[in-house]
Order: sequence, then C-alpha cells, then structure tokens
Amino acid sequence: MTTAVFFDLDLTLLRYTADFETIFDRAVPDAPDGAYDRYLSVFFDAFENLAVDPYAVGFEAITGEFDIGDDPETLVARYAEAELAATTVPASAREALVRVADRRPTGILTNGAPAVQRAKLERHDLAGVVDAVVVSNDPAVASRKPDSGIFEAAETALPADDYVYVGDTYDEDVVGARDAGWEAYHVGDDGPGDDPAAVESVAEAAARILGEDDA
Repeated sequence: MTTAVFFDLDLTLLRYTADFETIFDRAVPDAPDGAYDRYLSVFFDAFENLAVDPYAVGFEAITGEFDIGDDPETLVARYAEAELAATTVPASAREALVRVADRRPTGILTNGAPAVQRAKLERHDLAGVVDAVVVSNDPAVASRKPDSGIFEAAETALPADDYVYVGDTYDEDVVGARDAGWEAYHVGDDGPGDDPAAVESVAEAAARILGEDDA
C-alpha cells in the first residue's frame, strides 16, 4: 500500500517576515490613500474566482483608478519580488519535508497563483524535493481548498492508495482533506485543540506520518 503525502505551502512550510500591507508598500511606494484596500479587494475577488494571475487583476484595477506612476506589469513584478523576499522556510520544516520525501511520494498542494507559488518553491530549493505541485489557480486544477476538486487533482498528479495532508488552516486544510477521504494533520491554532489532527509542528506531523513517534 502506497501512501502519498501532500503539504500546504504558505504558513505551513513557509513563513512570512512581513505582512501583506508592508509587502504592498515596498512594491508601491507612496501609494495613494485607499489604493491598498482597493487592491486587496480586487485581488481576493480574482483569487477566489480562480484567476491565473490575481496580482495582475489587482494592479490593473488600481492603476486605472489611482494616480500611480508605474504600469501594472512593473507593479506585478515588483510585488512578486517583494513577496518572495519576505518568505522563509524554517530549517525544521525543510528537514521534515525532505525526510518524508525520502520515504513517501510527496507533493505540494496549495491555494494560490501558480507562477508565484512555484517561484516560492524555486527560491527556497524545494521544487526538486517533491514529486508533484498542485496549485488552485492553475487552469488545469481550477479548484480551491476546501473543495474536493483540488484534492482530486492531487490524486491524479500523484497516484497512491492513501493520502495524507499537512496544513495550517482547519476548515480549508483539515476538513477539506477529510471530506476528500484523506488523513490530515493540522499545524495551525484555529481548530479544536482536542482534534487528533492537531500537532505542534511540521516536524511532529512528519514523525507521525513516518511512525517515528512510536519508536
């Protein structure tokens, strides 16, 4: 029996060193009042509607509505670089991912824009560690957690008998995975504390998946 393991990316394997408003300010210095809130509103609408590049949709909106000197393409590129620069992968999470990937078929399953999510993996040398990458806003996937479609896409990308998911958001990650028939581990703090999925870290999830906690 083969068990495949998928990990969430943002706030599971990867951490941010700056919040999204700070990242926006780095990409759009001296932005007019209201530009960030408008960008965020348009971005998330596009994101939830599975736009391939919700960043472009957001920046196209604010350059059309506010006095911003740069074109949308420049802002998208600057924002992407600022976001990438504000990410880090803790050593313990990296080591856990590598340990699981050495012993199980392993993938990344994440909500996000495909180009940006894949760029994060490349930046932190994680792309070569995993066997599959499944991103919600990829047209070939077109499904966001907690919907079952993204988990079905992962099963197609990495065939196995059983599946395990490790994520930080209870309703999207744990409930979504369970609804798809997967086992789940929860590294966040937004769910019930007595849920058997709850773990303290990615490293603890990896230990449970590999049976190391019983050694």
